[in-house]
Amino acid sequence: MFGVVDAIRVENLWFKYIGSDEWVLKDISFGVREGETVVIMGPSGCGKSTLLYVLVGMIPHIIRGEIRGHVSLMGLDVLRSRPEELTRLVGLVFQNPEIQVIMPSVVEEIAFGLENLNLSTSEIDKRIREILELTGLVHKMHESPYSLSLGEKQVLAIASVLALKPRILVLDEPTSMLDHPGTRRILELIEKIKRETSMTLVVVEHRIEWVAEHADRILIMEDGKIACEGAPSEIFSDKDLVVKTGVRPPQVSEIFYRILDSKPGSFPKIPVALREAVESLKANPKLKSAHTVVAPTTLKEGSVEDFAKGRVVIEVRDLWFRYGRGLPWILRGVNLEVREGEFLAIIGHSGAGKTTLVKHFNGLLKPVNGYVKILGYDTRKTSVSTLARIVGMVFQNPEAQFFASTIYDEMSFALRKIGLSKEEVEGRIKEALEAVDLQKPLQMSPHLLSFGEKHRLAIASILALRPKVIVLDEPFSGLDYKRSLQLLLVLKKFTKLGGTVVLVAHDLQLIGEVADRVVVLSGGKIAREGTTREVLSDVEWLAEHGFIPLQSTLLARELGIVGAVKTGEVAEAIVQLLNPQFPA
Repeated sequence: MFGVVDAIRVENLWFKYIGSDEWVLKDISFGVREGETVVIMGPSGCGKSTLLYVLVGMIPHIIRGEIRGHVSLMGLDVLRSRPEELTRLVGLVFQNPEIQVIMPSVVEEIAFGLENLNLSTSEIDKRIREILELTGLVHKMHESPYSLSLGEKQVLAIASVLALKPRILVLDEPTSMLDHPGTRRILELIEKIKRETSMTLVVVEHRIEWVAEHADRILIMEDGKIACEGAPSEIFSDKDLVVKTGVRPPQVSEIFYRILDSKPGSFPKIPVALREAVESLKANPKLKSAHTVVAPTTLKEGSVEDFAKGRVVIEVRDLWFRYGRGLPWILRGVNLEVREGEFLAIIGHSGAGKTTLVKHFNGLLKPVNGYVKILGYDTRKTSVSTLARIVGMVFQNPEAQFFASTIYDEMSFALRKIGLSKEEVEGRIKEALEAVDLQKPLQMSPHLLSFGEKHRLAIASILALRPKVIVLDEPFSGLDYKRSLQLLLVLKKFTKLGGTVVLVAHDLQLIGEVADRVVVLSGGKIAREGTTREVLSDVEWLAEHGFIPLQSTLLARELGIVGAVKTGEVAEAIVQLLNPQFPA
């Protein structure tokens, strides 16, 4: 049960940053009860992180700007309290765990904040033991934080905050930079905190299937305002509201939207969790038994698609690579072909060798053994500048690619280098920016863009060059699902025109929407490859290898539907099973 008082109270909050005329937060009012778990959602740039910074007191005490309204935590006025008072009430965990770790060992990292509270040695030791046990870091306590995986570093960041015993824990997209095992561990830890403590949780999180099951309430932001709020069942059962706000619903909810569009009234309510969906479907007489569920569908099995007939653009043969003599091998005998017009997705956990592999495609890395050929060019004998005309690369951190002081200069530099006229340069810039829906002044600095906007600019800069191949290494951190899918559809169109796309990503739902083929890397080797349908529908294999299967494929398996990956495919198959002419 929740407390009767508000742990957080926000009234008529307005905020804009120094030097800006634009209000980032606009007349925001809401409350969060003690012990409640509230998830804040919304598109990139809507003000979510800024709101969190106000809640924890970073704004206005560290980050300056013009602020109006009232914000209180457990009755304490945030805007007028000292930072040390707020530290005892609220803790913040950022999305990037790398920037939160500073001490030489795990136990010292947890102790650091406690020592600043002037606690006794016995109390510090007691809290450290409790937190190590709660977070499962006991066996890592004497290790260096820098030897931990990214997911373990995020667990440590959360542990360091929990040790301070705040009444309120705020997490800003804590899984956005993590692979599947890391994500699973963080989400399970949040569930454990929710279950075993009375802490109030405020989380920005886009893992919508998790949100639907574990949030008590959702706040959806849009353009600096609260567009709507409610329990997950209230939000996601309202298709019109979901469409209006642009938030992505759980896959099972989307499947039911489609079923009810085809067969209105066939189910009394729209589920938000897998268990609800299975129970609702199996309560229907036509879907109740395995005999009636396992039925032929019109789904096409994975087969040789048109892209497989194209010429080979990327050829990898027995590729071995390590970063120095005596160091471990990162790639171990990789063999791969990527063809013209193909959209290839590469997945794998942290350290699998994904980034190392794709850096061979534009010559940034050279094979130690074996070879890589790009349109017949052997990368060992071809300059990076020559390969750059064929292969465009978008990295995980877009800022690493920016060197110019304005958006125009950033995009025009390479275009001028290849001899285009001013008119051609401006035409390509306009076309590329429209394709990624980035509408900013061309004289604006790229470093002033939001993280998501920087990704869009990096992709636009590559599109403007019109390469034969575009390689993207985790390009969608900081972007919401809707914006990510829009960009992927732009890239899908690029493949329809004969281009080739290689995408390194963790989001299986996005991959399921656009990729033709999936390659799974593990320990520097290809553990599996096949059509997207073949790989993503194999729920057991994915789960055994540490991936979080899609909700759509889990539902399809429960109903005996073979080979379905996309929500539309699952819904279509269910509608066929509900059809009276279908044999029972």
